[in-house]
Amino acid sequence: MTEILPEAVNRSMRKLCESLEIRIPDTVESVYVYGSTALHAFIEGSSDIDFLVFVNRTLAPSDIRLIMEAHEDVEPALSGMDIMGSYIQREDAGKSVGAISPVPTYFDKKMQSDGDGDLNPVTWWILQRHGICVYGQPMSFNYELSSDELTQYVIENMNSYWAGWIDRLEQKLNSPGMTEQAVSMERNDFAVEWCTLGMLRQFYTIREHDVTSKIGAGEYGLTRLPERWHGLIREAIAIKRGEHPREYASQLKRMHDLVELLRLIHTESNNVYKTKIS
Repeated sequence: MTEILPEAVNRSMRKLCESLEIRIPDTVESVYVYGSTALHAFIEGSSDIDFLVFVNRTLAPSDIRLIMEAHEDVEPALSGMDIMGSYIQREDAGKSVGAISPVPTYFDKKMQSDGDGDLNPVTWWILQRHGICVYGQPMSFNYELSSDELTQYVIENMNSYWAGWIDRLEQKLNSPGMTEQAVSMERNDFAVEWCTLGMLRQFYTIREHDVTSKIGAGEYGLTRLPERWHGLIREAIAIKRGEHPREYASQLKRMHDLVELLRLIHTESNNVYKTKIS
């Protein structure tokens, strides 16, 4: 591992590679980390460890059972962190969504033989430009991926996955019996961090034709969105960092403002995208 990695990532990936070496020898070509680690934005206790294992053959069910055993070896070293990754072949890198057959994927402490593996243009963009080889020989990722393909994928994600989040939050906010006492601070914290920073990442990509981390997206939002929303964005950044400053005395008001902010990000993202393609 030539590049300096956060200790938690270095420890867990070293253990995984050693275990894979023992259980499926002569099979793994390279192992890469991408995501927040590759973007130099890893926060221990908050960030996931995202990885890709490149194998030189199709994996049999017996191989997948052995890989699960390797991950069981790694879990004690993770100290509560989540690790997620897929086992793919070199020729799969850079393929469009839907063009790759289901692949073995480790997620939520389980091995799935038919996962989608988070294999999408955002992953390929980070891998090609920032991916860190932690085992085996570094690969040349020569696939073509234009910024137009990246932003098209992101706006579709904005208008499906994230629009769904907004609708659910709004329905909950407007549901009968919704009172201050009915709003869970813990669930509100999760929604503020997950939705605000997740949607600001999309906003950043659509405007800048690039990819940034969640913290980077939050900081970007502070420079691009009206000051009216800065308190909520600062809260989202703080929650991601494991800090606990509070900008709101009322959880109900906080939830109401969150829905408004997310609607704004959604609208602005679509306006920017339509302007760029017109």
